Amino acid sequence: MRKTKVVMVLESQGGTRRHVVDLIRGLDQERFDVTLIHGTSRLDASFIEDLPDLRHRARLIPCDALVRSISPLRELAALRQVRAVIREIRPDVVHCHSSKAGIIGRLAARLERTPLVFYTPHAYSFMAPEFSGGKRMVFTALERWFSRHATTLTFNVSAGEKRAALAARLDEPGKFRVIVNGIPDVPVPSRADARAALGFGGLGIPDYAPVVGVTARLVEQKDPMTFARIAAEVVRRRPDVHFVYMGDGPMESDVLAYWRGCGDAVASHTHVLGYRADAETMVAAFDVYLLTSLYEGMPYSLIESLRAGVPVAATDAVGNNEVVNPGINGSLFPVGDAEAGAAAVTALLDDPPGRDVTRETFLRRFLASQMVRDIARHYRGELLPSAAELRSEDAVKEVRR
Repeated sequence: MRKTKVVMVLESQGGTRRHVVDLIRGLDQERFDVTLIHGTSRLDASFIEDLPDLRHRARLIPCDALVRSISPLRELAALRQVRAVIREIRPDVVHCHSSKAGIIGRLAARLERTPLVFYTPHAYSFMAPEFSGGKRMVFTALERWFSRHATTLTFNVSAGEKRAALAARLDEPGKFRVIVNGIPDVPVPSRADARAALGFGGLGIPDYAPVVGVTARLVEQKDPMTFARIAAEVVRRRPDVHFVYMGDGPMESDVLAYWRGCGDAVASHTHVLGYRADAETMVAAFDVYLLTSLYEGMPYSLIESLRAGVPVAATDAVGNNEVVNPGINGSLFPVGDAEAGAAAVTALLDDPPGRDVTRETFLRRFLASQMVRDIARHYRGELLPSAAELRSEDAVKEVRR
């Protein structure tokens, strides 16, 4: 059987990197020949650790010009390099991940007449509330043009993300497929072992203390200040509770300053641990997982929490509200509402769902094997939309070419 040649294009890191790594690891090497073109400016520690294994599974091509910031000269350089790789390999499939790689990769694939071009946005740029109306219009216009003229199908990681695409009139409904993120069901440590590994004793957290935590970057999208306000409110109500933020980022000093300003009673029960490469399994140390994001695509951290059997309190944002089933594996509260968030956390501490029930929601929907299987079938052309589902006759010709 001839292998299907796939070129993936990746700029960003974090959850997007995790998705790509799991996808490469899951694809059958007897059926797929994979090349990954990746940016180098934002390599995280996890990706660097994954590189030796990935080199056995795919051809890796670093692209220094593929960066997040807008830079016409670098974007032209990245386009030339991606085009050259596609021209050399002549892949059956190009699959682009996140916005910048989505523009560069899809344009290169269109210019080189690649038969199948797929795109996974991992949360559209225009969904970010921090962008002004003008920027949002530009991002939306770009996504619309590339969807209609340079994309076979878009894989949305959540139904909410797909709804956002349709509301923005990016393309016809038949051009979008929902394929949620999935992760392997690997063993996680016990609650006691995870707490020991994280050094909770040295932080002054007793073995019996309830712990509410998160594994996330301290950046605006994650809204760490709402996490900080919820922590302060819950600690005032429940002085036995500790809060742990596992991650780093530019807003760390703001969070710590806020907690110090709340007084010793709060400051002594709130902790920032910094980045940990093993964060995905260390969530087992928590009694409740708290995510305060302004928006998401499909957050891996929530799925990791469910895998560990830890219930979730999260903002009722796109992505979050497709992982959390209120009353079953956690609860939802309005974005930015610290009072409601504190009530949700307190309720889960007082009456948590069972670990097995929480894990069952993971096993039912979020296994990596299902994600990889769905994407692989699209790569092989088994699940392509009918002509009636596609946008136009030109799009049908693009798929058939």
